[in-house]
Amino acid sequence: MQISDETLMALADNELDAQTARRVSQAVRDDPALAARLARFTRTRELLAQSIRAGQGGTQGAEDPLAAMIRAGITKPAVKPAVKPAEKPAEKPAPANLNRRPILAAAASMAIAAIGLGWWGWSNRLPDGLSVPELAALDSLPSGESRMLDAGAELTMIASFRSAAGALCREFETAQAARTRIVLACHESGGWHERFAATAQQDATGGYQPASGEGSIDDALAQIGASAPLTPEEEAAALGGNPPG
Repeated sequence: MQISDETLMALADNELDAQTARRVSQAVRDDPALAARLARFTRTRELLAQSIRAGQGGTQGAEDPLAAMIRAGITKPAVKPAVKPAEKPAEKPAPANLNRRPILAAAASMAIAAIGLGWWGWSNRLPDGLSVPELAALDSLPSGESRMLDAGAELTMIASFRSAAGALCREFETAQAARTRIVLACHESGGWHERFAATAQQDATGGYQPASGEGSIDDALAQIGASAPLTPEEEAAALGGNPPG
């Protein structure tokens, strides 16, 4: 049964009619990959709701830009602006803040202040593609929680899974200024290893374009044979012991 992201988002938002909701819910129970996709959408909705309740939301009723991107899918390649050799390039304005939460002026000002501090250690990554703060978060941060990294970046842990081989795998996102990065990492051969990574960049119109990475997180989850997302209790037990691998 083919279930679109839009339908899963509607299920997470309780926007489906009763008959369709039952049909989609049954499909989710029967398909771990669908369950993983629904878990990501549900986590996103929970985080957005928490931010709104805390007074960190934008205009009431306006859909978060990143949620809109998930509904529409990233289908257009980024368009490079034409360069005029005879003209001096115009000074670029500071990019708008990209986050999973609606944007407030205070949050935007914090992001702008962080722009000159670099992309949260991307240049200092270890050979497996993960930074030391990311490795620390993978070892301990519960899904659904966020942690501030160096240079003002925010890491949000999305969900934990078991691969077909039994390895503990975790999906997380890091966001700073106008860029967000989504990563799937698995604990194998005695340590965490990046299995998927992609970034999205906010463009001048306020939309989002893929900046790097091939395929999708769903493809990566399918490739490792991911189970349904671990429950909080299962995740706590996995993080409290020694992950297999």
